[in-house]
Amino acid sequence: RWQKIFMFPLWSKMAVFWNKMFLTIIVLLIVLFLDAVREVRKYSSVHVNEKAANVNSSAFDHIQMKLFRSQRNLYLSGFSLFLWLVLRRTVTLLTQLAKEMASHAALETQVNDATEAAKKYMAENERLQE
Repeated sequence: RWQKIFMFPLWSKMAVFWNKMFLTIIVLLIVLFLDAVREVRKYSSVHVNEKAANVNSSAFDHIQMKLFRSQRNLYLSGFSLFLWLVLRRTVTLLTQLAKEMASHAALETQVNDATEAAKKYMAENERLQE
């Protein structure tokens, strides 16, 4: 039943679209991750913290707030990128498993048919020899 549902021609047309969307999202996540890395490096610099501490305490707090936000963005984008790649790999493995199970079932029926035919021919051969 599920094979009939998933073998609609509509799904194959949508698969091309979703593969492009997947690659677009991956590129977007990579760009966000690299931007977060750049921001963390910018705000965690020692020289920026020393200048801010000497000038004003509110400026130091502001830089610490920006550092916190950039670290949060780094963790979120990195973790979502990792999970997106894990999800993609899981879907790929499940698809391969489903294809292999279908081919295994087809081979199993073919082997059973060949075995039955061989038994029938052996029985016929024994009958002819008698």
